[in-house]
Amino acid sequence: MVEPPPRDPPPDPDDDTVVVPPAEPPVEETVVVDEWEQEPEREVVVEQTETVPPRRMPVIWPWLLAFLLLVLGGLGAYYYFTQKDEKTVPAVIGVRQERAEATVRDAGLDPETTRQESAKPRGIVLEQSPDPGTKVDEGDNVRLVVSNGPARETVPDVVGETESEAVADLTAAKFKADVIKAFSDKKAGVVVSQEPEGGANLKEGSPVVLTVSKGSKPVTVPDVVGTTSSQATATLRGAGLQVNVVGVPSDEPSGTVVAQSPVAGKQAKSGATVRLNVAQAAGETTTQPSATTAPPPATTTAPPPATTTAPSTTTAAPEPATVPDVVGQELATASRAFGEQGLKVAVQYVPSEEIQGTVIAQARPAGTKLKRGDTVQINVSIGPRPSAATEVPDVAGMRQTEARTTLERAGFEVLALNLNGQVRNESPVASQTPAGGANVPRGSLVIIYVGA
Repeated sequence: MVEPPPRDPPPDPDDDTVVVPPAEPPVEETVVVDEWEQEPEREVVVEQTETVPPRRMPVIWPWLLAFLLLVLGGLGAYYYFTQKDEKTVPAVIGVRQERAEATVRDAGLDPETTRQESAKPRGIVLEQSPDPGTKVDEGDNVRLVVSNGPARETVPDVVGETESEAVADLTAAKFKADVIKAFSDKKAGVVVSQEPEGGANLKEGSPVVLTVSKGSKPVTVPDVVGTTSSQATATLRGAGLQVNVVGVPSDEPSGTVVAQSPVAGKQAKSGATVRLNVAQAAGETTTQPSATTAPPPATTTAPPPATTTAPSTTTAAPEPATVPDVVGQELATASRAFGEQGLKVAVQYVPSEEIQGTVIAQARPAGTKLKRGDTVQINVSIGPRPSAATEVPDVAGMRQTEARTTLERAGFEVLALNLNGQVRNESPVASQTPAGGANVPRGSLVIIYVGA
């Protein structure tokens, strides 16, 4: 049996090789004659063709493709990372500078501000560049033109002029004059200071504050009773007052001031005269007629002549009192110390580097013997940086609670004392220190003496 010819392998789809069949050789036919003379069979000849695979070249195009993709990816990354985001310029015209700059920064841009004078209020954005809505790169500048306000004028110097002259000059320069009055050693009605000072640049229509003198400040009469005539004279002249010394008979040592008018704590004009009654020994010349200067009882301090006719046996001697040492103490503590001795104080606020409210001097030395109810002046510091001076309300005659409320509303602290008993709400105010009308730093202590 003849075997079937072998099958050719399936063609390789990637093989481009063309197989050329070999030339056909002449076919020889062999005739076999059957012995029975039968018709001879045809012999089947099977041809086999051997295919030799060609040599395959190496494939490199996938590598070239990969390299090309890598290059393209790198170029894309470079473009991505080197390009800035586009931002839209916000609209900030008419907005205040601080808010406008913040808006620009929030949009990823950098504000660049310049100023110019304008009728618009100071700080308002007048112009911007680029215009709102423009597309720009992130971080680009946005230029803002901000109003510097209206044009400014130079303030004239009017110190030393009268009030009317100063007001006229400021009005002509297109400013408004605000006048306040204050005590000064300058003549009343003269401008002693201005704010802002002359030469300053100010917007038209702005106010200029003028401080106009209302004359010398009233002087609080110091307490000089008990001091010598020379000491009292020096003290009063140092306070800006004049002195008229009058000798009177007295049991006090010769030359001692036994009375004064006005009394301590009263307000007097600068340069006013204070009368001093000075003790003189018997036989000394007096300024009063002899008929009216009969020696007073030993128990009186500074009696008028009419009171000296009463027999000394009818007047009870007042209780003695000793002046305490209060220098360096707070005013409230010092006042209570005097009150415990039955003495009053007359407070004189003076400039000092000591803490505000500290007693820095007293008119009578510690240990001095006085009578209950007498008054001793003490000087109290206003502090190195005193607050503005404020006028003390006059509360004499008011009830204690009413007086306290009035003083506290005016910005003062209050201490109520009663030398003869307990302080009650309904107790009337007999006197106060500093006196009503005095100008002392706001927040200072005012002492009120009340009756039963």
